[in-house]
Amino acid sequence: MTREPTLIEVCIAHGGIRKGARICTFITQWTMASQAIGHEITLEEFADWWKDPRSTSYRYQQEFRECFPHLKNPQAIANLTLARLEASQHGVTGVGSLPASLIPA
Repeated sequence: MTREPTLIEVCIAHGGIRKGARICTFITQWTMASQAIGHEITLEEFADWWKDPRSTSYRYQQEFRECFPHLKNPQAIANLTLARLEASQHGVTGVGSLPASLIPA
């Protein structure tokens, strides 16, 4: 049985070491901001929460889209991450109660 690649491995495979690391950092920061704000966020909310210039946030999003062209922003990854975090805090019953919509198509 082969293991699935990690998120950082996918980012590096698509963007190289430097860009891949930036993309993975962007996804992590997006997830943190989304969790802190308490809902799915926009790029503008991301920039405001991190106190980044919007131009920098747009550049991060462009690099993200180069790696994940089927996604507009990292929100879907953030949602899955936060659902897994929530489920892990509730043990096996938490995992079993995850919505089927979290399964990637």
